[in-house]
Amino acid sequence: MRSTRRGFVPDPKPCAHCGRVLSPLTADLNGRKVFAGWEPCGCPGAEAARAKWEAERRRGDEAAAAAAWERKVEQSGIPPRYRDAAHPWAARLAQRVSAGDGIYLHGRNGSGKTTLACAAALICLRNGLSVRFAVASKLLDELREFGEGQRDLLAGLAKCDLLVVDDLGKEGAATPRAAEKLFDLFNDRYNQQTMAHPRPIIVTSNFPRNDVANRVSQGGAGVAIASRLKETTDDVVMDDKDWRLQ
Repeated sequence: MRSTRRGFVPDPKPCAHCGRVLSPLTADLNGRKVFAGWEPCGCPGAEAARAKWEAERRRGDEAAAAAAWERKVEQSGIPPRYRDAAHPWAARLAQRVSAGDGIYLHGRNGSGKTTLACAAALICLRNGLSVRFAVASKLLDELREFGEGQRDLLAGLAKCDLLVVDDLGKEGAATPRAAEKLFDLFNDRYNQQTMAHPRPIIVTSNFPRNDVANRVSQGGAGVAIASRLKETTDDVVMDDKDWRLQ
């Protein structure tokens, strides 16, 4: 290594494949000359070595990207069976959700409601939106005993970009306290939305929105939930056939 006025530069070195002498490359960093690698050699051996290194780097990048994607999907709560979900309406639904539209999907069992909701949610997730998925019955079970854990759960569901609530109404009437907390969740998302951050929701259900009041709770919270959903979601009726029976 030889000394220069502004730094140290190594001496030329031979190519490991053909023996050609390669000059060191330098760059100027804040007035200091720094070593920046070696002059590339164009011999077949050097070219093959570079190609192998690039392939290994790409594989490493792809593995890191796949692992990061798996973590995002896992954190979203989308069930494993729906993590490769696809539906012909998914792209359009994701576009509407990204524009801030809430969607209420309802239809009979097997009509593809959850598949469509998850397929659209996966597109939104790939596009950089934060997504949370919750099954209504499990969520209401969580909210029956409200404590610090449930408070953190609701905070996370309220702040995500897109919330998917699956099978609303199938669980039967919830306790008044759980129904009130579910309304608080929908209401918090409604109150926190802005033009830049609309916080839409996708709800799937076997029942029309008008039936939600009695299905979720016999009290005032059920009526409030139905009212809020009517205001914040567009009603979409799925095909009247069970895809699982085809």
